[in-house]
Amino acid sequence: MATLRWNLINDLADAYKIQVFSGGACNIRNDEGKLLRNVERDDINDWLTSHNVIFHDPQIHPDTHGTEYTYELHHPLEIAAREAAHISLFEISPRTFGGVTSMEIALEEFAAQQPTIIFFSDGDNDIDVIPAHSKNGYPLFAPYGIKTSESARRAHYAEMIKNANRMRRYMLRFAEDLHALTVSFGQETFDGDVVITPQRIHAADMFEAVTNAAAGRRVVVNFTGGDKARDKNGTPIFIAPEYPNPVDLRMLLDQYIDEGNALRHRICDLVRINVYVRVVYTQRTAIQALEDLMRIKGIVV
Repeated sequence: MATLRWNLINDLADAYKIQVFSGGACNIRNDEGKLLRNVERDDINDWLTSHNVIFHDPQIHPDTHGTEYTYELHHPLEIAAREAAHISLFEISPRTFGGVTSMEIALEEFAAQQPTIIFFSDGDNDIDVIPAHSKNGYPLFAPYGIKTSESARRAHYAEMIKNANRMRRYMLRFAEDLHALTVSFGQETFDGDVVITPQRIHAADMFEAVTNAAAGRRVVVNFTGGDKARDKNGTPIFIAPEYPNPVDLRMLLDQYIDEGNALRHRICDLVRINVYVRVVYTQRTAIQALEDLMRIKGIVV
């Protein structure tokens, strides 16, 4: 194993030592659709290391962790790190969708009531500024190349399908973990149901459902579409054409952008701001928030 850049734990047996979870957005796609390592948390992680704070970042890469990602090692390590950490930082990048991260935020804040920092990054590797936002101040989802490059559009389309399906799988897992969350697959829906159709992503709806259930409010999520909208194991799926024509591709990606923006809007509206929960928009304010919360939790800096 190569030398670690940061003050990390790579041994599951030592996961109990982890003090901070530094997660959220991972690999991003450039303007041609190629995967790149996201570096928006590098300065934050450098700061944690300089102050001898033991932390976990789930974006496993040889340059920082000294090894490639291995599911058998790193998936259980991430779960253990989340449980051990005194403070969680979640980055939401304008270059990645943030669906699963949003659900993790809901669990941290409302179920675990863990001191949490939500970091809306600017998506730029070379500067540290307030991210692009709407006229009302909500951060925007702005993946590279989605309007200018055919190869990027195809790559983002694959990401869209992956993200929609991952959120559906996570919803089933959370239904088992949260007593207030029930999932059904009926064709008939009832007043108050959160209805998830197979042709729409429904990211903001699923985030709000997990948020309400984590806070102890009764939620029923109904996945419609029947058997054709479920895989061979019964997991609900997002239905989209494998090879959409150019017009369909642009319209489906427009839905993807709209869903990403709606998700960010909903996160900002639903997150409860208090002493233990901070929302920040630059790396330097993320570091300040970490320092404040570490003092509250008794972690010496």
